[in-house]
Amino acid sequence: MRTIAIATLKAHLSAEVKKASGGEQIVVVDHNHPVALLAPLPTGLALARKAVSRYGFRDLAPLVSRDPLENLDEERADRW
Repeated sequence: MRTIAIATLKAHLSAEVKKASGGEQIVVVDHNHPVALLAPLPTGLALARKAVSRYGFRDLAPLVSRDPLENLDEERADRW
């Protein structure tokens, strides 16, 4: 198991994540104190569930009652 400083991890995050996904465990240190462990996920771990039904949506009422361009024309009427 190797250690890596937060600043170095920020600079090389993609490469370090690839190493962790390959099986390496990496201890993240902040001022020489371990604060986190970067390790591969266990195989078969499901982070998302399958959908039990189709997504349903409802129509929303408009937020404004008139055309926004009419409001804009009204605001800019004194400038033209």
